[in-house]
Amino acid sequence: MEQRDRYSEHLLSIGEVLTRLRDEFSDISISKIRFLEAHGLIAPARTASGYRKFSLVDVERLRYILRMQRDHFLPLRVIRDHIEAMDRGLEPPAIGDTTPAPPRMLMSTDTLNSASTVTSLRLTQDELATHSGASDALISELTSFGLLTPDAFGYFDGLALNIARTAITLHAFGLEPRHLKTVLSSASRELDLFAPIITSARSGKNPASKVEAEELTLQIANSIVSLHELLIRSLIEQQR
Repeated sequence: MEQRDRYSEHLLSIGEVLTRLRDEFSDISISKIRFLEAHGLIAPARTASGYRKFSLVDVERLRYILRMQRDHFLPLRVIRDHIEAMDRGLEPPAIGDTTPAPPRMLMSTDTLNSASTVTSLRLTQDELATHSGASDALISELTSFGLLTPDAFGYFDGLALNIARTAITLHAFGLEPRHLKTVLSSASRELDLFAPIITSARSGKNPASKVEAEELTLQIANSIVSLHELLIRSLIEQQR
């Protein structure tokens, strides 16, 4: 008998998945699901006995795949590209568009309040250029001066997307990436001010300490940003 505590009550058997999908896809079958799994489009969990267990996310992924096949006749190769992009935090492209897009919430400038989304997004350099509007040359300069930092696999997150957009705005005023390195240096010094506070918060044995540390980080970061704005406005007023 399987240990029920290993699996969430929301995990479904392949038969339950068929029941959920059959109203919309009358030709859905176990062999069809296995075929999609064999081609790497879905990856259900397995019990110790080898039975497939599907999460609600797996079911919605199946629904997306089946709709793209039925309604738009997309080949599996294209659907796999869509799913790979969604796994990196992008939204699937509208049919007829060429590339997936970052989540719409990232179009907001309030990036600090959506930290989990901006840091989970992964963009290639080409995608970063496409969705930020920055040229490859500008992105290369921002990277060389340390304002953009790709991860170990060469991907950029949502913060990088917004940094690139902001750099474009400043570039229009004549500020080059080499000038913006001063801002990076200032941000690094400010981080040193409150890094011990964050380290202390994260060191707790309480499982919730990590979440509390992230909330504390956002509170301090938002306060620093607000202070920056106020001080700059104050300095501008003093020069009048």
